[in-house]
Amino acid sequence: MHHKLKLIALALSVTSFTSFADEIEKITVHGLQHYEDGTYTNVYLGSDVTVISNEMIHAAGGVDINKILSQFVPGLFANGRAGRHTDTDYSLQGSRPQDILWLLDGNRLNNRLYGSTYTDSINPMLIERIEVIKGPQSVLFGSEAIAGVINIITKSYQGSDAGELSFAADTLPSYDLSGFVSTEVDSVQLSLAASSSQSEGYALWPDEEYSPTAVLDKERGYQMNNLNAKLRWSLSDAQQLTVFAQYSDGLLERPLAYDAILSENERKQTIAYADWQLEVSEQLLLQAKVNYQHWDSQYSEITLDEKGNATVTYWQKYWGFKDLGATVSANYQTQAGSQWVFGGQYEEYEGADEVMLFTAEKDHSYSLFSQYQPKFEALPDTQLSIGARVNRLANEETIWVANLALTQELTPRLQLKGSLGNGYRQPTASELHSQVGTLGNAELVAETSQSINLGLHYQGDVSLTVDGFWRSIDNLIEPRAMTEVEFIYDNLDARVESYGIDLHLVSELTPQLLMELSGSYASAARQDTGEQIERVPEYTGFAKLNYDVNDDISVWMSGQYVGEFVDYGLIAGDYLLTNIGIQAWITAEQEQQLSLTVDNLFDSEVIQSIFKHGHKAQYPIASLGAPRTLQLQYRYLF
Repeated sequence: MHHKLKLIALALSVTSFTSFADEIEKITVHGLQHYEDGTYTNVYLGSDVTVISNEMIHAAGGVDINKILSQFVPGLFANGRAGRHTDTDYSLQGSRPQDILWLLDGNRLNNRLYGSTYTDSINPMLIERIEVIKGPQSVLFGSEAIAGVINIITKSYQGSDAGELSFAADTLPSYDLSGFVSTEVDSVQLSLAASSSQSEGYALWPDEEYSPTAVLDKERGYQMNNLNAKLRWSLSDAQQLTVFAQYSDGLLERPLAYDAILSENERKQTIAYADWQLEVSEQLLLQAKVNYQHWDSQYSEITLDEKGNATVTYWQKYWGFKDLGATVSANYQTQAGSQWVFGGQYEEYEGADEVMLFTAEKDHSYSLFSQYQPKFEALPDTQLSIGARVNRLANEETIWVANLALTQELTPRLQLKGSLGNGYRQPTASELHSQVGTLGNAELVAETSQSINLGLHYQGDVSLTVDGFWRSIDNLIEPRAMTEVEFIYDNLDARVESYGIDLHLVSELTPQLLMELSGSYASAARQDTGEQIERVPEYTGFAKLNYDVNDDISVWMSGQYVGEFVDYGLIAGDYLLTNIGIQAWITAEQEQQLSLTVDNLFDSEVIQSIFKHGHKAQYPIASLGAPRTLQLQYRYLF
């Protein structure tokens, strides 16, 4: 267990690909070997990186992906506005949610309907690891990769026939069941996984905030089921094909306090991709990827006034989208050891929302990109990369982006990392076409950004990472008043400028006791008003003590601080949550494990967010975080 804790500490404080690849897992490959679902090696160069392993997810009692990310990634604010399986506010180093690109096995998840992604369709029990890469990544990944990239890697063949069953239950009550099995037959590796989650939820508001007609069901519950399969086929010694598909089906209650007796989304989602790789020679690797996402959601809402009159406001109104993308690339390594990446990307999108009364017709965008990583014989401790990308957007706008990244070994224990680049974000379909609330504007152009990240990483008796950042975003797409009551999206003559610092310390206090401390400061102010943008706290912090009782049992305690932030003009945040847990292998073969966690140990009442019903102009209400919650999880490995 002592050795295991050291690996966890390394995973938590990763800032260099070369420093941890051999000890944990070769996530990406420097050289011409097949990529194993991870991001390009060049992305890690110059970037602060955190890798959250499957074991770390389970140790945290992980069924909520936002809770996992908040614990393990300094500088990342992940706030489910109404608990699990709901809209989430994400901020990475002072960013807005739409400045973060999400990937699944290296394939885009962000949709252009509302510029966000819904990670709740992916059960954390089915995740192999999560890679969080900070800093501008638009050269290789395009739109939205302004503040960084979060890549969720699904489980795959483990090197031998294996399986896992997992069950978790908590006191809300909620239940999570998942299963995974993988096998190899000749040249084919096959993995199958399934999960089911459901909860009665908790009341988001005090009793007095509910209207009399909305008291039938104060708790906000959900059901979510998914099934996925991954097949990796070695067509020959030189080529392989990976195919993945996941189908999700959910029924999610949508919390309303005013007068609704029913408000829910029925959701169906399909995610699929195919990835073909060919090692032409020892110097040249070719890759072709196709990814597809189809989202169908039906929204229903019934209201009841004080006189008992029922109104079917919406009944199974459609909102959804289809995404199709293709990427081809070549990775060429010279005789001297330098590397080139060349590639092209195509994206196709269409969507509609019958509630917000718009349809986004199919549009297309194209990109070409290249990145060069030279090798300097005279500078063996220096790694450098430079890249550029040209994008042709659907409105015929052309955008260029570039990136320069550096990793410098200052001493055997001290490493300097830096990156400089720019990025862009395309307007969403709602910003272009919405006919309810703030009106869409078909004349919008893309937002653009400039970013600098600079960090130091020390690996000795302690692991210490310091990462500073600066970012500027222009052509802001925000509502502009046309009259006192009418608004339209527009590119404002303003900018958001963000800067701050992340600190992360991991120290082995004794052979059995591991301490982790992290803290972040993020100033993200609009330059025209001087005010911090909404839903971005200036300060966040996390602390954890992990005690290894013996090789089978470990206990831990953690504290998470979220500073205050503005949401719908009101103040939220400014709270501290304490969590405790114990994890134990209950068989000598370490094939069965029990975990017990208590979240919000002191049952603190915190204002997690502010609720205001979208386009209905009713007063905002402070939404509460979850009460004290006890969770028991059982795992069986076979």
